Amino acid sequence: MILVNSAMMQKEIIQLLEENDFKHTKKQGLKLFFETPTDDATTDAAMAKQLIKGSSFGAAVFFNVSVV
Repeated sequence: MILVNSAMMQKEIIQLLEENDFKHTKKQGLKLFFETPTDDATTDAAMAKQLIKGSSFGAAVFFNVSVV
């Protein structure tokens, strides 16, 4: 499971990651939790970070991704 912290663009982040086989499980304030598509959460966290950075809104949003 990974955690994405972001105050902005949460709906867009959820949509982007769900389109890439992540499963949004819950939201707690600024925290978005996702089940990963593989068993390697560390690699999946890096992939999620790259997907967000590479998106049209990625350069404008402050976020971090961590393994839970």
